[in-house]
Amino acid sequence: MPPIHITGINTPISPFALGTAFYRMDDSAACFELLDAYVAAGGTVIDSARSYGQSEDVLGAWFAVRPDARDQVLLITKCGHGPEWKLPERNFAAGVQKELATSLDILKTDVIDLYILHRDNQEMPVSTILEALQPAIDSGQVRALGASNWEYRRVIEANGYAEQHGLTGFAVVSNTLSLAQPAAAFYTGLVQADPIGERWHQETGISLLPWSSQARGFFAGIVTPEMRDDPSIAMPEQPTFTSRMLKVYGTDNNFARLERAKTLGEQKGGYTAIEVALAWLLHKPFPVIPVVGPRTVDELVSCRRASELSLAEDEIRWLEEGQCRTLIL
Repeated sequence: MPPIHITGINTPISPFALGTAFYRMDDSAACFELLDAYVAAGGTVIDSARSYGQSEDVLGAWFAVRPDARDQVLLITKCGHGPEWKLPERNFAAGVQKELATSLDILKTDVIDLYILHRDNQEMPVSTILEALQPAIDSGQVRALGASNWEYRRVIEANGYAEQHGLTGFAVVSNTLSLAQPAAAFYTGLVQADPIGERWHQETGISLLPWSSQARGFFAGIVTPEMRDDPSIAMPEQPTFTSRMLKVYGTDNNFARLERAKTLGEQKGGYTAIEVALAWLLHKPFPVIPVVGPRTVDELVSCRRASELSLAEDEIRWLEEGQCRTLIL
């Protein structure tokens, strides 16, 4: 795994980021337990967003009772998740300032290490977007910027504009990537790290912060091929999480990858398919910081096991393509 450095940030970066999208204040004790265990195990990257319900509230409460923790972690939060699944164009600069002020207050901190735009709006010039973000950098309230769910041509355009005009460009891209290849977007406006994007990350050394890095539990077996044949599950009147999972991940190719991940995990000494899938991502030839969302300490331990699993090139190729491996299974 290539060493990871994010321009503007000096915090050491752990192999994976802790996602907090589901955190709630009425479950804060369990959330605190996860946060404590993550930091105790050497975790340093915590991912949140203004649009993640009470995620920032829980983190702010945790920082209040763990004051030393703030300086130990790289804190990520996001803004710009508009009601139409894109950056809100109207009063954009003022909106960014308002969201940032709210996040700083709730998180009980005076600086966000990595501030990420949660969506793009391709009707807005990149110049307008970057110039609205620059005051947060200049004031010291934000150390680095990132883009989530941006097509790579737009990221390239934005970073080119930033370089030409003395502005701060995007130091991180947060698009989805996992061993399971999505056949569609889970929700409107979500963007995958495609092969063009992967090459760009390798050429530039800019880190990918992939969300849904374990395919929303696909490799834990939460959907099966048989479910595709039951219309009440696969095609209900109103979409459900399961029906979305089947639409996005329920392809023959992905179920074959799941079976190969199970087989390889057993051969490697008792790793689970979901651990193999995370290890696959950590072996990408560019800087990658997968966002994981464990709901228990045991699941957190599983993520750590995955970060310690070494995969050979032929094993990676076999996971992806099912081609011959030099090792006998």
